[in-house]
Amino acid sequence: MKKFLLPTLFILLLFAGAFAQKANTYAVVVSFNSMCCGVPDNAPLKKLVRNFKKQYKIKSITVDSIGPMGREGEYYFAFRLKELSKAQKVKFVKQLKKLAPTLKDKGSATIEENVEVNKADLSSRTSITALKL
Repeated sequence: MKKFLLPTLFILLLFAGAFAQKANTYAVVVSFNSMCCGVPDNAPLKKLVRNFKKQYKIKSITVDSIGPMGREGEYYFAFRLKELSKAQKVKFVKQLKKLAPTLKDKGSATIEENVEVNKADLSSRTSITALKL
């Protein structure tokens, strides 16, 4: 009986690990927040990404759009930044931090670094969509 218990337990643990939701770790997350009437336009952020790619000759930067996070259209743009070198990551984050305070036409934008997002912790109506900018 003991001969079968350990292998069976091991197999069950393997399956549990395979189906467990892993958290995604992002180098930087831009949160688009609402004050009452919607969120800021993300066009300036997309322009920053286009200019950064052009300046450093990067083919694409992938971002996960995570949302909706609230009732007024709040969402996150989450960047892993695996496409960038360490120096480029630092420069990119610095530029995002300069841009964020200017995104306030309807709400605000905030920047967080090294954010872990676990899909199981999100609401059932929230989705994660990969975008290439």
